[in-house]
Amino acid sequence: MRIGRSPKLPINRNWIATGKDGETYLIDVSIKQTDDKNKYPPIGVKSVFRVLQIDSNGEQKLVILIDNHKPFGFHEHDKLPEVHDSREEIHTDDWQGAWTIFEERIKELLT
Repeated sequence: MRIGRSPKLPINRNWIATGKDGETYLIDVSIKQTDDKNKYPPIGVKSVFRVLQIDSNGEQKLVILIDNHKPFGFHEHDKLPEVHDSREEIHTDDWQGAWTIFEERIKELLT
């Protein structure tokens, strides 16, 4: 799902998709302005991009997570679902750049 040129915040979108593996995934995006510029530098925007695999029992497993907060900045939790605390820096300073990387991850999963 592509974003527009300058969408207004907050953005809260989620949708269900079927992966190339035949599994069902919930894709969830949350981007919002906050007053906490210290935790979410440089402009106080909290961004969370995630994909959860949903099994036939309705159980959810986090498989993709990109977010931003101090002290890491924008990063991807690169060893999900096994290790949540592993992070790889994403070289972007804004949520639009993170969204682009998230779209690439979704494309790898779905097509």
